[in-house]
Amino acid sequence: MSKRPILALLVCALVLTMAFPAYAEEETPVAVEVTVNGEATWYTAELCGGTSYVPFYGGVTTLRPDAEVTWEDGLFTATAEDFTMTCRIGDPYIAINERYLYIPGGVRGWADGTALIPARTLALALGAWVDWTGKVELCSGGVPLTVEGKPYDDETLDLIAKVITHESGNQPLEGKMAVGNVILNRVNSPSFGSTVYEVIFSPNQFPGATNATPNAESILAARLVLEGANVVPEALYFNGVGKPCWASRNKRLIKTIGGHSFYG
Repeated sequence: MSKRPILALLVCALVLTMAFPAYAEEETPVAVEVTVNGEATWYTAELCGGTSYVPFYGGVTTLRPDAEVTWEDGLFTATAEDFTMTCRIGDPYIAINERYLYIPGGVRGWADGTALIPARTLALALGAWVDWTGKVELCSGGVPLTVEGKPYDDETLDLIAKVITHESGNQPLEGKMAVGNVILNRVNSPSFGSTVYEVIFSPNQFPGATNATPNAESILAARLVLEGANVVPEALYFNGVGKPCWASRNKRLIKTIGGHSFYG
């Protein structure tokens, strides 16, 4: 699908879906104004749960008029000279230049197929600025995220992905991310090693884990946590649900995800 048909589709959506469908019974999304570089846009944002979501097509093309947005088999792809960005309704992330940004609750969507992503996530991806003043105010002019600028190296990614696969390879994505978060939370704690390598290779912590072959979702989980996503802040330990351990007796239960309980 070309750029022009997507624009026509979204203009129709703006007219037909101003009364947004409810995604959860406890809250109905509210339409709010969006400006880009001080000018009102032809689309509105959706405010829900304290987060403002903007249409992927409208958000990208008003910040970067040189971008081309296409849709194929449910995948939206925005391309310009310096970036390629993708998203799919329901996925818990967007990808740009091989960087992966977590979206709690996933990419939202209207019934007509319009994809919506958090305004702050869009701004981070494209090097833009965003402010909330009762409306979403976006300003362009920055540089999109690049693969060269990712905040980790391939060795670190591989180590964390191996541990995630070994410890939670059969768990949901959030559970895989939580295991990765425990590693990084330990790096930031004075009670553990100061590097990923030191944490993972500490005696009796993750025995045999680095012999695992990472699966695709474990690699994705590792990328997301290394970009800053944290689903279990303060968690430093985990164990199987219902299995007694030192942490279950001495630490606070933070969250249970799938087959694991996380403590801190």
